[in-house]
Amino acid sequence: MEQEERTWLDKVLQWLDDRTGLYGHTLRQAPRYAYRLDFWLGSFVLASFLFEVFTGMLIALYYVPADPYASTSYLISNVPLGALLFSLHSWGAYAMIFLLIVHMTRNFLVGAYRKPREIMWVVGTLLAGLTLTEAYLGYSLPYNLISWTATTTGLNLFTYMPFGLSNLIAAMTLLPQLPGIASGVDPLVDRFFIFHWIVGALIAMVLGLHLYIFEKHGITPPLSKAKDRSELIDDYPEKLRNDPNWKLQPLTRTFGIIVVTFLMTFGAIFLISSAFPFQIAIDGATVKYIMPEYNPALAAQTPPIPDWYFLFIYFFYKSVSPSNASMIFLAWGAVTVLFPFIDQYVFRHKSPHPVMRPASMALGTGFIISFIVNSVWAYVTPGRDIGPIGVEVDGAAFLASFLVVFPTLRLLQGRVQEGGEDSFNLGKRLGFANSLQQTQEISLSRPVSLTVDLSILFTLGLIAYTSAKMLTLTNLFLDQFQLGLLAGINMFLLSYLVLIYTLKGDGK
Repeated sequence: MEQEERTWLDKVLQWLDDRTGLYGHTLRQAPRYAYRLDFWLGSFVLASFLFEVFTGMLIALYYVPADPYASTSYLISNVPLGALLFSLHSWGAYAMIFLLIVHMTRNFLVGAYRKPREIMWVVGTLLAGLTLTEAYLGYSLPYNLISWTATTTGLNLFTYMPFGLSNLIAAMTLLPQLPGIASGVDPLVDRFFIFHWIVGALIAMVLGLHLYIFEKHGITPPLSKAKDRSELIDDYPEKLRNDPNWKLQPLTRTFGIIVVTFLMTFGAIFLISSAFPFQIAIDGATVKYIMPEYNPALAAQTPPIPDWYFLFIYFFYKSVSPSNASMIFLAWGAVTVLFPFIDQYVFRHKSPHPVMRPASMALGTGFIISFIVNSVWAYVTPGRDIGPIGVEVDGAAFLASFLVVFPTLRLLQGRVQEGGEDSFNLGKRLGFANSLQQTQEISLSRPVSLTVDLSILFTLGLIAYTSAKMLTLTNLFLDQFQLGLLAGINMFLLSYLVLIYTLKGDGK
């Protein structure tokens, strides 16, 4: 019976595993409860990274560090699909950072950083730091007025880093006394272009390590009221044998969900990049880059404003002296990296349930509030100092978080301990952390099954229509964003079909 349920793809994977050991030794089967998208946020991040690598390689074919602005403008205005490619790469970077923040926030809420996953969290925060560094370098490469002004301002501020970090940054950006470039372009652009590739390679290696540790420990089990429960799925043999929600699923389902997350990520980036071209304007038959080229004279009159993901750091430098701001920034980073150990050895929380981690939740809430407030405040005050009141408001936010969140969660702990896991299932209410409550095999009624079949036919029809529409678009300059829009729609439609196929046989 087990053999009859296997698909042709299962058999192919088994054939490969018998001869290479590739899948059985590197990929763990996931339990049924894990097949919800919130358990696969890391796959969205991976998809966006691979998307950036591919689009970045294509852009590099046309990018010239000796004349970055002209080569960027040429790509956008003269290369078929070049403007779409530039927009995809730019919005893809935003998507990766946003998805990374969402992924880390979700893991914090469900306690996925706890024993034995401390190192995975540390590696993940290192990955986040490298991603921000990569974004900083990439932001500078078009050499437009806003990006290079913000880049050089940030570089000057980083020279105030303590513990010898400023010397390291100075050494990495020190340029030999070579003849100047004829175009007058800062020779540091060439250095940043090289670093952009080096940091990208480091991200790939750290990402590989992160995935290896993840496969070592597997998916985080659902939340439980038990204080000293295990953090590994392998330690629940009874549930793995008897609970349908815990039954390990074929690797084909894992691959199916991964394909769904990839298609959704690519589709979203295509849709946003096509609907809102990144710093690009279409004027009649002309596609052009709307940002002005960097000019030192204009830069002196332009207030520096970093990209949105660096605003919370820039906020500190607008509030206090650069030296103190650097210390605050490093303290934020240190607390984030060491958070699993702070939770375990300082707060001494015994359960991963959010209600049972009041101190950690209060501290995390303070971080989230400060990140939002700092970013908005820095954005609405370009070129103006905020003053000490900025860090005072930050301190008030952390204090308010502890005064509100900590006692509230302590008050709710009794309900969790007395009523059991489902009496106050915060993880489930947030849509994150508990197993599906379906314990019976899914059996679709005839009307529902017919509806699903009709939706598949309708989706196939839409894919055929949009694909035919794409073939009619022959002007790769004026029609490139419409082409990207249709491609994004197709990717979402395909993700629906793959999801339906993947979920067939759920619970069997």
